[in-house]
Amino acid sequence: MNYWCKFLCVGLYLIVFGSVACQGQKNKKEVVYRDYTHMEADLLDSLKRDEVKTLFCGVHALRQQAQQVKENTPVRLVPRRAEKKKLSPQDMIEGRRESVLTVNKYHRAMMGSEGVAGWATAVVLSEDGICVSNYHVFWEFLDSTAQLNPRDSIMFVATEEGRVYPISEILSFNKAADMAFFKIDTRGDVLTPMPLGNDLPAGMGVHLLSHPEGYPYAYTNGVVMRTTTSDAKDPFTRRMELTVDYAKGASGGPIMDDCGNMVAMVSCIRAIFYSNQPPYSQQMNVKLTIPVSSFRRLIQ
Repeated sequence: MNYWCKFLCVGLYLIVFGSVACQGQKNKKEVVYRDYTHMEADLLDSLKRDEVKTLFCGVHALRQQAQQVKENTPVRLVPRRAEKKKLSPQDMIEGRRESVLTVNKYHRAMMGSEGVAGWATAVVLSEDGICVSNYHVFWEFLDSTAQLNPRDSIMFVATEEGRVYPISEILSFNKAADMAFFKIDTRGDVLTPMPLGNDLPAGMGVHLLSHPEGYPYAYTNGVVMRTTTSDAKDPFTRRMELTVDYAKGASGGPIMDDCGNMVAMVSCIRAIFYSNQPPYSQQMNVKLTIPVSSFRRLIQ
């Protein structure tokens, strides 16, 4: 009897262990290697298609529209609710990358050949195409004293898969908060909005998915270093300073909490040098971001 009991126990163990091992193999996700080197060339090909060309308005038309927009205009939007389940970095990247867009410029052929250049990052906030990025990304359209680059022809956004969407209008902005809301023509697509969370205190972990120049869809993480303001009377001057790594092109990128909720947006970098005379000897970069509470002040 003891022999058969031991035999059955061993058999059951092997079945359960084998099942768990197989399940683990099924849950193991394949590593995907993407070729981003042709991304801008592929976007240029997309723009040349006849059915796409007619959807885009030029930079001059967009500037004319933007000049009519008043600062702090309320944005009619029902944001996606915050998620409560903690995500692994891998699941966060896969679950949020559809909500992160590249902001691009098309340069017409003048002194050189035509081409597409990655410019910044934007985040989808609604299924019908309301997005947010930085004021400084759109300052040429919003500032009446700015001069447009004669090579710039159109400005548009794109997904990682190369789907292009025209920027149809600027909806609102706040210069002090370095943020701008805009609308894209989704061409009938239903987009995936990013859930909005809440501001975080110093010490909390944060994650970023953005497009440092030449490195689209790069993930980095860190913590909130401190929370600051340059004017206690103006909530739009509040900033969350982070240890997350980013560079130009990441402007407008989403800072997320451990559940993948957007809690801030990339704004700028301030470098700290040992000396203000050569040799400068740079020691540290302070990363400034706009807290999500600033977005909520304009969302109606």
